[in-house]
Amino acid sequence: MEVILLEKVNKLGDIGQTVNVKSGYARNFLFPNKIAIQATKENKEIFEKQKEQLNKANKEKIKIAEQLMTKVPDSIKIYREASEQGALFGSVTSRDVVNEFNNSKKLNLKAKDFIIKQVIKNLGEYTGTLVLHPEVTKNIQIQVQTIEK
Repeated sequence: MEVILLEKVNKLGDIGQTVNVKSGYARNFLFPNKIAIQATKENKEIFEKQKEQLNKANKEKIKIAEQLMTKVPDSIKIYREASEQGALFGSVTSRDVVNEFNNSKKLNLKAKDFIIKQVIKNLGEYTGTLVLHPEVTKNIQIQVQTIEK
């Protein structure tokens, strides 16, 4: 199915690009989230009229994301109970990291904004990526430490 992107989508395209996607992806994700519209003749004409307005809105989103990103530190410490060998009782997820940021720095981040590439089940240092906008990202060092008894 051919769609016109209303936002930049990683690994798919930029604003205004016409791309082919599977119909299920378009119907179940892109259309409901208002990320794309179907590439019909009428929609192409409407989009051309609204293109400048969408670009201006996108620049404003980038500006807001960059301002929020300046408040986010480069590293964070997470404290968990662990065995003597360093294995955690449970794991550390992106939700845990985001909750720690929100509680300690008074931010309003969402779990979907933070990406951890591996499951954190041991003490140590890990890297995650905070994505507030496809063009505004930051690598965050996660230090998982044991709770002192």
